[in-house]
Amino acid sequence: MNTNLDYPWFQLVEGDNLEQGDILEQYPVFSPPADLPHDFDTAGVQEPSFDYEYMDLVIMTQSCDLTQGKVPEVLLCPLWKRSDYEDGEFAKASGWEAARKGRYPAYHVLHRCNLPGFEREHRIVDFRHVYTLPFQFVQARARCKGQRIRLMPPYREHLAQAFARFFMRVGLPVDIPTFK
Repeated sequence: MNTNLDYPWFQLVEGDNLEQGDILEQYPVFSPPADLPHDFDTAGVQEPSFDYEYMDLVIMTQSCDLTQGKVPEVLLCPLWKRSDYEDGEFAKASGWEAARKGRYPAYHVLHRCNLPGFEREHRIVDFRHVYTLPFQFVQARARCKGQRIRLMPPYREHLAQAFARFFMRVGLPVDIPTFK
């Protein structure tokens, strides 16, 4: 593969048109508390509160489903910056290289973004965690936030393929023995 080519990974977009590969920075992700009651109809039980944190996310829902309004919710995966890792496998260049080569099916590496005003370091998509947010919520927030980064073809299709490979894995109870 020729790595000397300057082939664009990203473009800037704005508005409420959502597509697979859109990078949504600092969006809230909600989590129910561990002690969430089973029955809210019981007298005296208060309505639960949900925790949330702001995360960088990438849209995984297919663009055709988003543009045709076929989905009530948007499927998202978290994005982590290279600098987020201070220890562990991804604190080392060898871990990022292994992920780049596809040796860690739960992760997918995105190139750094060099768009003026939107410079971002290399990031990794974590397929082990998936979130959903209501389509209209994501659309309204996108409309208000201004410009955002969108992953370009063929890189977004490459991301989608990696996501599919992660979820279609099949573990066999007994494998064919090693050939000797």
